[in-house]
Amino acid sequence: MNKAAKYWLLSISIFTAAVSLAYFIGIRINTSKSFPPGVYIVSKADTYKRNDLVLFCPPNKAVIQDAIERGYIDIGRCESGTVPIIKRIVGLTGDYVNFTPTVKINNSELQGSIRLKVDGENRALPQLAPFTVSNNSFFAYSDHAPRNSFDSRYFGDVPMENIIGTIRPLVLFPL
Repeated sequence: MNKAAKYWLLSISIFTAAVSLAYFIGIRINTSKSFPPGVYIVSKADTYKRNDLVLFCPPNKAVIQDAIERGYIDIGRCESGTVPIIKRIVGLTGDYVNFTPTVKINNSELQGSIRLKVDGENRALPQLAPFTVSNNSFFAYSDHAPRNSFDSRYFGDVPMENIIGTIRPLVLFPL
């Protein structure tokens, strides 16, 4: 093996080790539009509460499979077949969720929370009936880009066990 090949092999090995270490310590890169693109860090918590920004796996439901096919969520390692996604916890076990067409949780309206009937390509979006958030579950919402986010307005509540951790930005990329 010549000197240049050894250099590239060493460079690739160091890069791979650095990326693996970053992932292991909780560094994630967000490229979705639901929250600003950038580098984020994930931290485990004993409990998760209202207003926490969390990284989680969407529930394994038919509506999520449709979201993959339509390109709303990328393919990934979650049980649902998607990448983990970032949303804010806005509803918890026992909270009543109603759609009027804005989202109301316990009769308190979420700002900018209009639930669309069709997507940008005029395809029907799921229209859930009012419901109470299930035991050990949460209602996920994007307050950064509420108009375009595919969140609990369309797929319902999410089991708490699907949470990977709270997430916060380290470096945001300019748009």
